[in-house]
Amino acid sequence: MGLPKIKNSSLKNGIIAILILVFVFLIVGYMVSTKPKPPTVEIKQKVWPIEARTISLGDVVPVQSLFGTVESNALVTASSPVAGVVEQALVKDGDEVKKGQTLVALSDADIELPYQIAKADVEDTQAQLQLQALAYKSNQAKLDNEKKVLSIREADVQRNQELIKKNLASQSTLDITKEALLKQKLSVVNANLSVEENKLKVTQLKARLEKAKANLKQAEINRSRGVVIAPYDARVAKLSVSAGDRVGVGAALVSYYALNSLELKARIPVSEVKKIYHAMQQGNQYYAEYVAYGGRYKLPLKRLAGEASTSGLDAYFALPDNLVSVRPGDLLQVNLQREAIPNGFAAPYSALYGSNRIYIVKNGMLERRTVEVLGETKVNQQTWVLLKGDVANGDQLATTHLPNAITGLNVSVMGQ
Repeated sequence: MGLPKIKNSSLKNGIIAILILVFVFLIVGYMVSTKPKPPTVEIKQKVWPIEARTISLGDVVPVQSLFGTVESNALVTASSPVAGVVEQALVKDGDEVKKGQTLVALSDADIELPYQIAKADVEDTQAQLQLQALAYKSNQAKLDNEKKVLSIREADVQRNQELIKKNLASQSTLDITKEALLKQKLSVVNANLSVEENKLKVTQLKARLEKAKANLKQAEINRSRGVVIAPYDARVAKLSVSAGDRVGVGAALVSYYALNSLELKARIPVSEVKKIYHAMQQGNQYYAEYVAYGGRYKLPLKRLAGEASTSGLDAYFALPDNLVSVRPGDLLQVNLQREAIPNGFAAPYSALYGSNRIYIVKNGMLERRTVEVLGETKVNQQTWVLLKGDVANGDQLATTHLPNAITGLNVSVMGQ
């Protein structure tokens, strides 16, 4: 009778546990079903604020910023022609001098005496030549007389030989005439030798006279170079001596250059060399603009250097006459202006991505376009890039540089 009671009790406990679980599930389900639902969150794409400018196509003039050094193509260094003492030093470094103005002068004793000695040597040689001319006439006359006597001696010998054949003269008489003939032949030889010696002495003296004249010419040149005179309007670059200095042959005295000989040497980048060279071959004239001292100066491109390097090619620009304040060695920044290119536009560098990409704003989104870089220009004293490509007048160019810029990116142009 005890076992049935135990089974009924276990069954009853299991039913109660199941009812409790069902009740819990119903409570949880009710709570979940009656929980208030949150509002639906709408995900919106971020809009990036940017600046933009309207594109205006037209002829653009590329400008290349260059740094150059002022040089002179006529820098002259006057040297001392002889060893001597500096008598006058009449200028200082940087002085501007006029044509014909004396700059430096050596002592007269050092440049005049060699000239006088050389001049006397020429006169002495000329006098010796005149003496030789007189001696030549005398020796030639003596030779002619000796030849006449020789003819007489030969005739005597021939006559005595005829007389001997006729037994009208003795052998001794013939021998005497033959001896006289031999002596006369020797006299003719000696007279002829004197004439030939005279000719050689004349040749020697003529050579000596030419040498003496060359020495005189050199002494004359040294005398003129001993006084340094400005051959044109110039500026003194450097005075190397002072009055009283003793200098040797070839010592530098003063350096100067013509005021109109200054030019600017600037290096053109490799990327621009071919364009400029071909344009110059077609007769196009290039100018570099230099802004300083409250004015603008145009420097025409004169020529390109004969040798190039891996970094570019040197170009030489003429400096205008009114830009007289610059000196050799001055470093100038200039802007090289090239020929105008149609259908281009200027943009700040912030609008350029890489070397050939920009973005146009259309319907509040970016749109990528491909462009070609033409060069640079100056806008409000700032360097802008010149571009040409797949754009039209009136397009809005994004000028704010966005690292995440892609086609379709939502943007908002500030100020609109």
